[in-house]
Amino acid sequence: MSFPHSSESIYSISPYIGGDVTPPGFTRRVVLASNENPYGPSEKVKEVVNNYTNRIHCYPSGAANDLRAALGRAHDLDPSWIVTGNGSEDILHLLARAFVQPGDEVLISQHGFGVYKIATLVMGGVPVEVPRIDFRLNVEDVLNLVTPKTKIFYLDHPGNPIAHYLTNDEVEELLKRIPSHVLVVFDSAYAEYLDDSNYHCGFKWVDRYPNVVVTRTFSKAYAMANLRVGWLYAQPDIIDPINRIRPPFNTTGLSQMAAIAALEDQEWIKKCVQLNKQVLTKFVADMKNLDIPMIPYMSNFVMAYFEKTQEVYRYLGERGLVVRPMGAYDLPQYLRITIGKQEEMQELIDVLGSCPHR
Repeated sequence: MSFPHSSESIYSISPYIGGDVTPPGFTRRVVLASNENPYGPSEKVKEVVNNYTNRIHCYPSGAANDLRAALGRAHDLDPSWIVTGNGSEDILHLLARAFVQPGDEVLISQHGFGVYKIATLVMGGVPVEVPRIDFRLNVEDVLNLVTPKTKIFYLDHPGNPIAHYLTNDEVEELLKRIPSHVLVVFDSAYAEYLDDSNYHCGFKWVDRYPNVVVTRTFSKAYAMANLRVGWLYAQPDIIDPINRIRPPFNTTGLSQMAAIAALEDQEWIKKCVQLNKQVLTKFVADMKNLDIPMIPYMSNFVMAYFEKTQEVYRYLGERGLVVRPMGAYDLPQYLRITIGKQEEMQELIDVLGSCPHR
């Protein structure tokens, strides 16, 4: 028996399956499935967590005022243009709840983050897929799909699992030409990992365009995935409806204080990013030596191609190495591999070298 639901579209939604899944027969020992920072958070964050037990009985700040102020200082932003949430997934859902009505269209990049589609369908919206050519988005393809019904364009910037982004010039072209009734959401979860003059996370466009939103997270480079802290930056006309529907305590007091501590230790973030770059460079070279094709990479993961994907996935998992199959993203012959510590990636290379299925 199924109970009636206020939205029929709820039953068309495939649940999101994260990298925490461990299939039968797998040994969960080295987990390279969720794009986590393997070095963990700053020692300042750990100190906050260790000392917080005497405040668990207290409600947190519903507006997260201190955290928004800290974000403003760290990024030179107006704190009143910031909203925090329970991870950036919470923020992405809030945007759909605030701006999408049944029948509205939402543009989603091909192979884009699964939450975009879920957030759209929950509101009775219609996901419209923007194709990628050679795993790259084209501005003209985006603009050609815009209609009067289009309400949001979720732009993964850079993408996951396809690590592509629009260059500054491409973004300028897009924003100059896209109608003002379309909310352009820059999902910049991996921005800390990019060091390219042709890339910008999106803050500078929020100041110029009232229909631009940037979402960020503490789950990746800041290594706070378990504490669930995300945030958005947008102009007041977007902030106001979000705050009207936002759950009153959607970030915990512990999460807020830990995020403030993390922002105050940028040296740790720089160190983690540099370590990731070093390990990534060596891992890519090792994969090329094994003649394993990959989609172009740029953050803290790679997409590796295998003819017998499921066999390789199981071979790795049975030996304690858990990676992420991409069938749910219409990429059935790819495994997404998070960049872990050097010894973890070397073990993975060694096991792949002996794998009879690749």
